[in-house]
Amino acid sequence: MNKLAKAALLAACALCPLAAYAQDTDWKSVTRYDKAAAKKQLIDRFVKYVTFDTQSSDKTSAVPSTAGQKKFAKELAKELKKYGAKNVKTDQYGIVTAEIPSNSAKNPPAVAFLAHLDTALEASGKNVKPQVHTNYQGGDIVINAEKNMVISPFNSPQLARAKGHDIITASGDTLLGADDKTGVAVIMTLVQYLYDHPEMEHGTIKIAFTPDEETGMGVEKFNVPAFGANYAYTIDGSDLGQLTDETFNAKAFTAVFNGNRAVHPGSALNSPFADNVLMASDFHTLLPRHRRPETTSGRRGFILVDSVETQGDRTEVKGIIRAFSDEEIQELVNEITRAFNTVKGIHNKGKDFSLTFTDQYKNMKSVLPEQMVTLAEVSMRQEDIPPVRTAARGGTDGSQLSFMGLPTPDLFAGMYNIHSPLEYADADVMEASLRTVLRLVSLWNTQTETPQD
Repeated sequence: MNKLAKAALLAACALCPLAAYAQDTDWKSVTRYDKAAAKKQLIDRFVKYVTFDTQSSDKTSAVPSTAGQKKFAKELAKELKKYGAKNVKTDQYGIVTAEIPSNSAKNPPAVAFLAHLDTALEASGKNVKPQVHTNYQGGDIVINAEKNMVISPFNSPQLARAKGHDIITASGDTLLGADDKTGVAVIMTLVQYLYDHPEMEHGTIKIAFTPDEETGMGVEKFNVPAFGANYAYTIDGSDLGQLTDETFNAKAFTAVFNGNRAVHPGSALNSPFADNVLMASDFHTLLPRHRRPETTSGRRGFILVDSVETQGDRTEVKGIIRAFSDEEIQELVNEITRAFNTVKGIHNKGKDFSLTFTDQYKNMKSVLPEQMVTLAEVSMRQEDIPPVRTAARGGTDGSQLSFMGLPTPDLFAGMYNIHSPLEYADADVMEASLRTVLRLVSLWNTQTETPQD
């Protein structure tokens, strides 16, 4: 164990003094871990999983939103049973849950690992044809020669760090589905690994696969109390070492403008004519341009109008607000309110104006025990992976679960260029994710006290 790993490990142990023993046991020496075999299992699983069409849909309120997600859920349930998982269930929403019982003499907390079944809306997930590009040595990877579709270090800078890796792409006509079938493959390979290596001591491990992450609808149906986990991690991140312990706070807003367009436009002067379309346009224009998504980055939040819909004398403007702090969220609420009130003042012939704000999700950081994040960092360092704490400019299933009572940060899974036909998976990063999770399982087995913030 290197000095950096030992120092981080001591920091984690200080938070949980009773768990300071047996920390130097190396799970790989105990279980004779074979990196090449693990990577082959990951690739074989992943290229099978992406052939399931699980693209979600925002055209329905049903969960799951597409039949393919349930089909995939049933396949995973069968595989979980094959590798010894207990209490395997698939509910009416396509949520798969399972348990790997503890074989530990200790009494550690029950820890869960989750991934989502669905793929993004931006491109088709049907008839995915995965291509494995072994031993990448730099330069372009041709996805589709006819369409001149390539990934390269120019459009995918992370490839510069992937020399010697096995890269998996689609064929140019679809998404690959790396988001989040890399995570599903990592978790299922974890399940098989624990089945094949009963000598590896661990506490109770909970597994879940959820639908409709891309629409935000699936995890709302998740029964946290019945699941029975104390802590959880989603395996739904990107680059090597990424550890997401923070997300945006999120609100939606709806502004409604009612006018009077029944007057003939040729006689509009000095009449009751009131143009609700112009009101909505003015409102959009008055929102600060320096707080739009394309003008912000890092920890600076934004305002975005999602839709403007008019029916007769009524125009409805819908949008979103994203910011990391409650203070910045309030600043952006104030900006929107000022623009709305200005429009009301200018267009005094309008009527029944309304502006409403709705909470969507909160920054998970406020409810995550620091120790569970620290343990993830220790796990990475012990595998010679530099951890990179990340604040997601968006939300995750974990942000919702954390406020439903199940603290859930996110770990890297090896997916890149997501939501696009240029999407790819890095099998070597997937294997590093698997090692991180196995190490994390081993470390959680030493935790006999409830982590504290």
